[in-house]
Amino acid sequence: MSKAFKITIVTAEQQVYDGEAVSVILPGLSGYLGVLANHAPLVTALVPGVLTIRTDDSNTEYLAIGTGFVEIANNAMSIMCDSCEKAVDIDVNRAEGARDRAAKRLADNGSGLDKPRAQMSLDRARARIQANLMK
Repeated sequence: MSKAFKITIVTAEQQVYDGEAVSVILPGLSGYLGVLANHAPLVTALVPGVLTIRTDDSNTEYLAIGTGFVEIANNAMSIMCDSCEKAVDIDVNRAEGARDRAAKRLADNGSGLDKPRAQMSLDRARARIQANLMK
């Protein structure tokens, strides 16, 4: 079995995850980043996407996360993000509705549109749908 490291995920509202993992794949600014035990110290920004946590050789958990930061040091990973939801808890119909509304706002491109906010809503909805499909 692979060596494990500590992982904690928190949002402003709650602690979403506190446990050990043998590997984590998370969405960074430049693409997905894989982390194993003894990873070099790192602090980087996160973008909306699917976070994959492998807890041992046979168990994998999927979570949809929003924007945030990850810090890796001394075989511990701390993730602070604006939203995080376990795939098993995602209401896919609600996520699809949010995706469709955000896509429509972006396509309409009306005056007063907060384009970065609409794009972020679209990205979060897509991450929720994708995480739900992976469970």
